[in-house]
Amino acid sequence: MLFNKIQNKGFTLLELLVVISIIGVISAISYPSITKWVADREVRKEVYDVVSFIRDRKSDVSEGKFGMIQVLLKPNMETYTMSNQNFFNVYKSISTNNTYKRNKICDYGYRQNGFSRDNSREIKLSVSNNDSNVHVYPNAAHNPVTTGLCITKDGSIKFMRSNITERDPSTGKNVDVFVFCSKQNTDQYSCKLNSGHEYRYKIWINRFAEIKILKFNKNKNSWVSFDG
Repeated sequence: MLFNKIQNKGFTLLELLVVISIIGVISAISYPSITKWVADREVRKEVYDVVSFIRDRKSDVSEGKFGMIQVLLKPNMETYTMSNQNFFNVYKSISTNNTYKRNKICDYGYRQNGFSRDNSREIKLSVSNNDSNVHVYPNAAHNPVTTGLCITKDGSIKFMRSNITERDPSTGKNVDVFVFCSKQNTDQYSCKLNSGHEYRYKIWINRFAEIKILKFNKNKNSWVSFDG
């Protein structure tokens, strides 16, 4: 008899309702936090993908594979390479006298002789990639439309077109800026440096292609150092 009583004991309807109610309350409380965490994580992943990509291009130059690499940071990121020989001819040869050499600048890779488009070293972000979770700034909806990097061993060549820049207070030097926004709360028009949206990151790139990552803190309404 005792065994049968134990076997037949179960939850009452009231107990089940209480458990279901508790689960519902916990889910309602935790869902917004989980959603925010996922949105932030998605953006952060693509930030680090781009950071790794730039560092790999810097390594390509440091290892002597190319004399210079240009990376155009925008939704459809483009890469242009310049061989060591072409770099010498344009920037180092004593018989050369041109605007690029005199001013230590580079132009868009598709405009400047000596560059070659490298389709194998590119990343597609934002509107051109449905798998991407970010919009980026600059983009074609704004001016300038890109952040251009001219990567050399000694950091001596500067992109001749206007980039979005800020001053790094730790060095007092200007750095180039590239911003990442979540597709959950922005589009290519509202993704900006000072838009105030959550889940935004930006990277600072100095002339040596050294990178710092900053994250927007909505509670403080300011950017805070995240990595670097």
